[in-house]
Amino acid sequence: MRISVPVADGFLFVCAVLWGAGFVAQRIAAQDMGDTPFTFNAARFLIGAMLLFPFVVRRTSARTKVTIIGGMTAACVMLVASSLQQKAMATVTAGTAGFITGTYVIWTPLIGLLWGQRVSVRVWIGAALALFGLWFLTMRDGAEFAAGDLYLLGCAIAWAAHVHVIGWAAMRGDALGIAFVQFIVTGTLSAVIALGVEPVSFELLKMGSGAITFSAVFSIGIAFTLQVLAQTSAPPSHAAIILSLESVFAEFSGSLWMRESFDPRKWIGAILMLAGALIATVTGIRNKFKLRQSQSVSS
Repeated sequence: MRISVPVADGFLFVCAVLWGAGFVAQRIAAQDMGDTPFTFNAARFLIGAMLLFPFVVRRTSARTKVTIIGGMTAACVMLVASSLQQKAMATVTAGTAGFITGTYVIWTPLIGLLWGQRVSVRVWIGAALALFGLWFLTMRDGAEFAAGDLYLLGCAIAWAAHVHVIGWAAMRGDALGIAFVQFIVTGTLSAVIALGVEPVSFELLKMGSGAITFSAVFSIGIAFTLQVLAQTSAPPSHAAIILSLESVFAEFSGSLWMRESFDPRKWIGAILMLAGALIATVTGIRNKFKLRQSQSVSS
């Protein structure tokens, strides 16, 4: 199941929009459900798996060894990333969570170097611009990190690793199968941990039902599935830069729904991040198109 790079970029952009809006749902869940990140994650990932089940139940390619291993590996990384992220949501704004999480834009190519992946100059330039934009968006007076910020920094590194795992698995296994396996495994592991360390109850789930439903449908069922489909064509560092735009949409969503501030400095950051994404992706597509044209003429 391979798609063209422009279509993959479109999928990744939709992911960024949905994940950005999803930070508001996560923030609301943290307020309504308290410090219960595993309960929230268990509910939303298991619902996301149920939504995807009808599309994979008859796909024989979704039951191959590489698909299952890829999905389970992605789930282990996803468990760490999503747990740290939701743990932080009790103390940070939706916008701040989106922005610090978005630092995976630089962690992704760095991890790629450890695995021997080549990263083009335009990707490094785009990542640097995006990171500089993140600085404008996140830096507070005094430049101090809070505990929630440190959770999010660990989350960002874990998400960068997740992008690489998905990139590896999506090139070898069934994309829908990988998405389903990672949802069901992440949800199950979260549920087991929640039963051991959190006050799980029907009333707790009822209080967070709205946020759980929104996150399960849009952030999990749609966005994460689109990410796997997109990464059948988009390399990890390329994908990370577009996905980092979730930071911009997180700030917009937080400003719109939760009355979080969006001052001129943050506009500068948003513009820099968008410029970084354009440099890393649009210019690359244009260069590939020119190369194909020249090859067709020479032939």
